[in-house]
Amino acid sequence: MCRMVLSRDPGIIFERLLGRLLEGMVVPFIGAGVSIDAKHRGGIAGLTNTRCMCERVLQALREKCQTRDRVHCTSCVVRKEIESNPKKEISFDKACELWEWSCSGDRGGGTCRRCELVREILKIPEFANVEPADAHYYIAFLAREGLIDEVITTNYDTCIEDAYCKTFGFSNALESADSPALVIGTLAEYRSKGGKRFANGMNKRRCLKVYKINGCASRLCASRVDDCHGYCKNILLTERDLQDWGKRGWARDLFRDRLRSRALLFSGFGSDEPQVRHTALQVCEEFASEERDNATNRSHNSDTIWEKPNAPFIVAYVNTLSFSQAQIMRAYAPYEDVSLSPEKTNSNAFLGSDVQFFDAGGSSDKQQLEADLFWKRLFQAAFWRLLRRACGRESAIVSFLQPVLLCAPALLIEALDWFTSRNEAECIFGRFPEMLNLAEDRGRMIPLARWVERVRTIQPEFRSGLYHPLVDRPVLIPAVLLLIYLIIGNNHRKSDISWEELRAKINDDDGPLGLSIDGCHMFGDAGVRLYIAHRNVAEQLPQKVVCHGHKEMTVAIQIVVNPWRARTRRVHLVDGKGNRVKVVTVRQISILELFGHATSVPEAIKRFRERLRTTFLLIDPGRARVHHRSKPLRSWGDEDGR
Repeated sequence: MCRMVLSRDPGIIFERLLGRLLEGMVVPFIGAGVSIDAKHRGGIAGLTNTRCMCERVLQALREKCQTRDRVHCTSCVVRKEIESNPKKEISFDKACELWEWSCSGDRGGGTCRRCELVREILKIPEFANVEPADAHYYIAFLAREGLIDEVITTNYDTCIEDAYCKTFGFSNALESADSPALVIGTLAEYRSKGGKRFANGMNKRRCLKVYKINGCASRLCASRVDDCHGYCKNILLTERDLQDWGKRGWARDLFRDRLRSRALLFSGFGSDEPQVRHTALQVCEEFASEERDNATNRSHNSDTIWEKPNAPFIVAYVNTLSFSQAQIMRAYAPYEDVSLSPEKTNSNAFLGSDVQFFDAGGSSDKQQLEADLFWKRLFQAAFWRLLRRACGRESAIVSFLQPVLLCAPALLIEALDWFTSRNEAECIFGRFPEMLNLAEDRGRMIPLARWVERVRTIQPEFRSGLYHPLVDRPVLIPAVLLLIYLIIGNNHRKSDISWEELRAKINDDDGPLGLSIDGCHMFGDAGVRLYIAHRNVAEQLPQKVVCHGHKEMTVAIQIVVNPWRARTRRVHLVDGKGNRVKVVTVRQISILELFGHATSVPEAIKRFRERLRTTFLLIDPGRARVHHRSKPLRSWGDEDGR
């Protein structure tokens, strides 16, 4: 990727953030901007859009004031505020404050102002019925890789916990004790869940703690009618609520601790959040006081400010920081006794103009950095770094291959270089970033997860949102990518392959034989199809396989990514109605048998191809061939047989 020479290089900031992330230092702080485009399952438009929420409150206020005409209404400050300047922009928290000040209206049944605002106007219980956006899934993927263990959010929706649970194959967020997503919104929940790392139950699932500092919609759905008033009060909405954190002293202390000890990554946080801004400024003032009292080791270089392990990062949607965002960044720096210019204030922030770095090939001219794009790129870059770490000399995949392949580390590096570079230039997001893109029409899964799932299981359908992390599949994922490189990427006739061409050569809908890889350049028109399969798939080979348009197939080779004794089996290829089309030979062979104890990378690649061809010919070295068992025919009258 070519980078423009600018005074502020987003690539440098991104590398710094990536380093913090790989060290496990990053805590995402998620604001409304991340959920702004999340879709409601029932079709309610603009439900989570802060501007739409504010307009709903103001519209309710206008209707209330227009329908009432009492003596005291002429002096009502609420009425004056909304009617004096209709075009005046009022913040969401102020609009909610005005609602609290408004008259009781014509409500019956003892419904309080707060409950009417929460349930009827803002429809906050419906926030629990919102589909996660792409950004929520990418955050969940990073959490599954062990890079993130907690998220702080001001949002009421359940998108983060939904996305995280779906990566395990669950249909939605679990409320049971063995749920891997731990929602923490009260002091009691903080005490019982704040220290957990793994969920209860038979399966050891890594927990993601989601701190809901402004309240949670799912609690409203679960609360009884008589508890409604009490819990609606726990939904922080107004200026007063936000300034003193309500009853959430524990949340204030948590936020202060993370500001001091971790690198907070503010995403979707553009509007004024008084409790966040005030607390951040207090902590930064604490830093400044400490520095003034202890002048030793003080840095006067603004470039070193952001190298601190607790330096915050901010992702802005537009090309400039909001006042609240700029306040936090400028407040952090003075504790180093450095006066920041506006350019230096942005030295740890991502702006709308950085979309050219994150999406260099994009067609949009808008300088707007969407949360979905930012989190997608952060996940992609982190994945390739993790994969290199997972292929190191002491890794599980090297230990698996090295007994039969001494050059395993070098071969893995060559395969990784192919996946992460193009024309000898490194691609920070990968040569095929689409391989890690969420596909809405493909079950909210990234292609790599679909490939791995097809290798592992014979189930015809994939579960929406499913993800296989490297930390859980340290051998399987590198082995699958290595085989894709050896079969497709190492084809010298097509070395500069595009994503569309690569995707066309890999079929994850090919039924119970495994992940289908097009190897026609190795076998010509011989009717051979290659499959990558886990041992479980090889063991469950069915007697009948639907042909899926592969009527020309005569031999299927299953490369088993486990220790496996080579064997030959037969299956019936049938059409969609179950009618037999032909009998197909399935040759199963372990990946460990395909390298022949090669000592160099070129030799390993050569032997891999030769042994695949030998497998296709179905040669059994232990069985004498026909020309070994036959005797030459003798001609009549020719004693010596000539």
